[in-house]
Amino acid sequence: MDTLYHNPILTAILTIAAFLLIANSGLQIYMLNAPPVVVEREINYNGAAGCLHWALPVIFVNPTDPPTTSRVLRHEYQHYMQKAILSPLVFNIAYCLEDALHGYDGNWFELDAYGAEGDGLEFEVFDWNSKGMMEVRPWTK
Repeated sequence: MDTLYHNPILTAILTIAAFLLIANSGLQIYMLNAPPVVVEREINYNGAAGCLHWALPVIFVNPTDPPTTSRVLRHEYQHYMQKAILSPLVFNIAYCLEDALHGYDGNWFELDAYGAEGDGLEFEVFDWNSKGMMEVRPWTK
């Protein structure tokens, strides 16, 4: 057992694993108790930047008209809540498995989010662009 404690590679792996689990739990606690941060800007979800947003309590929205923004925010808020309940790590693994098995259109997480778009839920988010809280309501003319 003493040799395990003196193995630098094993120590590094266990340290990284512990850090990831602690960070995952911390993000989950934050997400269960605080609103998401919404950033409205043109964004491309390719490469590492595309994966990183799934690990953070942030919703990126491309600038568009108010009805579309309201619908997209509700859709993305549903993903935020899925991630908060499952934890960011478990959500990412489950989402990737669903996507690999059923594709984007058959992905349970996407179907659930599309179903939530018209449910009339009102919620608050922190708007990064204006640096203040913003209430999101279903769009009506």
